[in-house]
Amino acid sequence: MSDPRTLSLTDYHGQAMANQFWTADQAVGRLAVLLPGLDYSSDMPLLFFTRRMLLWRGMDVLNLNPVTRSAAFQGASAVEQLAWLTADVLAGIEAGLAQGDYRGLILAGKSIGSLAIAGAVEQAQSLLPTALVWLTPLLKWDVVLKAALSARGPQVYLCGDADSTFALERLRQILTAKPQASAYVAKDANHSLEVPGNDRATFQGFSEAMQFLGKFLDAALAQVNENPA
Repeated sequence: MSDPRTLSLTDYHGQAMANQFWTADQAVGRLAVLLPGLDYSSDMPLLFFTRRMLLWRGMDVLNLNPVTRSAAFQGASAVEQLAWLTADVLAGIEAGLAQGDYRGLILAGKSIGSLAIAGAVEQAQSLLPTALVWLTPLLKWDVVLKAALSARGPQVYLCGDADSTFALERLRQILTAKPQASAYVAKDANHSLEVPGNDRATFQGFSEAMQFLGKFLDAALAQVNENPA
């Protein structure tokens, strides 16, 4: 696996956007765009292992790092924040797709990254078949629910039932409406998919979540192979 390189990318305000682009050793013609959480970086467990699992399956991975902790972003309205995240993800998709001949997209986002997915999914799926990976998504936000219900491709949810942003009824609504959606909900797990004070439960839940994700990715890849763009 090669070291990542940086793509030339500008964000919503025309500033350079931090990013890392990994090329898979045995590429399968699919690009994954990965979005971190507000206080959950791309090197933390959920995102690190999601990236690894994507690369192991031959997907090139672009990790975007929007400046969500900046004073400018934090001071913006909810509407402008969504526009900002959407613009950043769409810029990333454009730059990422220029790196190869791709037949499919995966958008994967943790927490606030789910807002970025929500803003970008309509345009993304107009370009290529698109699968979605929602990592502890902000299900209580209407924009996330709306995007999930409008998504045309497969999607997977990794959630914790003790997460304050989790909304079981909304997840059930999505799973009922979207036959290609599936979910793993870790018992007693919080927004980081951890069970504080319980190592065994944390590691068991995390392991099961990653295995669940792996099966989803295998099925999503098989679907693209059967239905080439």
